[in-house]
Amino acid sequence: MISQITIGYDWDTLNNFAEIKLVSSNGAISLFKIIKLTEYSLYEDFSASYISQCKLIINNSMVYLSLDPSDELSNEIDLDNDCLWFKGGNIESV
Repeated sequence: MISQITIGYDWDTLNNFAEIKLVSSNGAISLFKIIKLTEYSLYEDFSASYISQCKLIINNSMVYLSLDPSDELSNEIDLDNDCLWFKGGNIESV
């Protein structure tokens, strides 16, 4: 379940970032940070905080993370149909 999404700017590194806090069904908390955030979209109505599918695509110059409450994800970047997505330079577990 999505617990929190924070979009911010790190003055020390001069980069945008997104922090995503997730809580599993057993209460375990995971926190992920997308560094050098370049684009994001949060066009879900926020009534569905549970994630059915997660898509993570990493290549040499970009990371793409999509969290979707519906069971409709493809294996490719789909900016028009992915509900909550983030593009950046890297992703790390915090």
